[in-house]
Amino acid sequence: MLHPYRQLFSNQPGRTNLTVHRVQTGSHPPIRCSPFRVTGKTAQDLEREVRDMLALGVIRPSASPWASPVVLVPKKDGSVWFCVDYWKLNAITVSDAYPMPRPDELLDKLGGARYLTTMDLTKGYWQVPLDADARLKSAFITPLGLYEFLTLPFSLKGVPATFQRLVDQLLRGMESFAVAYIDDICVFSQTWEDHVSQVR
Repeated sequence: MLHPYRQLFSNQPGRTNLTVHRVQTGSHPPIRCSPFRVTGKTAQDLEREVRDMLALGVIRPSASPWASPVVLVPKKDGSVWFCVDYWKLNAITVSDAYPMPRPDELLDKLGGARYLTTMDLTKGYWQVPLDADARLKSAFITPLGLYEFLTLPFSLKGVPATFQRLVDQLLRGMESFAVAYIDDICVFSQTWEDHVSQVR
């Protein structure tokens, strides 16, 4: 089953043209924060993360009047999670009321299934572009310079709702055998024959 669809599997994120993310802040003037101090290994990690995101086309150098600082959060495996502290921007951003799935309802749907296939989208958020205004507002400041996101950053308000809306749109008509929680999709079936057909 994997072989005919091998072109769909990649470590590099694609880019959708089905939606863009917007950040609505009304007439609030731009917010500019100073970069947090980084030294030693943290500075090396920051430089590597920025370099990798530039290579993937996820960010670009910016001349935005907006600027949020970066925090590198250590993971258990020794790597770091690159996180922009959008607290001040998020505080003035209009909320998106799109509903997120309830885990208990998802489990109810999956509970009676005999076969499950899960799919995790490669860097799912980075597959959804920002509109021009949101790019400016996504700008983050580092000792290396100012950059802005071209795709969804993880800690920006409304990002989960934008992504969930997109995935729900993609799965419309398949609700009887497919569910999603953000970028994790699960196909569930009672018989193997149905499962093979539905996964395809």
